[in-house]
Amino acid sequence: MTDDQQRHTLILGIGSILRKDDGVGITVIDRLREQTLPAGVGLLDGGTAGIDLLSYLENLDRLIIVDALYADGKPGDIRVIAGEDLRERDIFLSGHYGRLSDMLDMVAALGKRPETTIIGIIPRDCESYEMGLSPEVADAVPRVLEMVHTMLANPVQPQPDRSAS
Repeated sequence: MTDDQQRHTLILGIGSILRKDDGVGITVIDRLREQTLPAGVGLLDGGTAGIDLLSYLENLDRLIIVDALYADGKPGDIRVIAGEDLRERDIFLSGHYGRLSDMLDMVAALGKRPETTIIGIIPRDCESYEMGLSPEVADAVPRVLEMVHTMLANPVQPQPDRSAS
């Protein structure tokens, strides 16, 4: 791809809005739909589709995933995981996706591995069948939106071609 060709970025929100904080990724996508984004940026409410999303992930330059993420910290804390950290950590996305590294390997087998970043928000409650985010997670959403816009303002870093290995 030459520099004058448009780069393609997908922001993927995943989770279930019916499971309280598990819906934070979807909430971020809904809020981004109300904002102006650069050309070449797509938004996808991935819900709980899991492996069925692979066709949407082909031939991307950049993939930004927003999801509830169990990690050390307080509810509403934000964790950004990218680069080698994605390959070194055993990250599971929402209950319906399995290991992120497996999904990215499948994407690479279909074409190329996009520059991938996870923006994870530590949830308070992803178990209750209730709509709406907990106050701590809802308070994190504007910070996540700001992070996304900052990421989009930076150029995509070329990824090594791993399909031949």
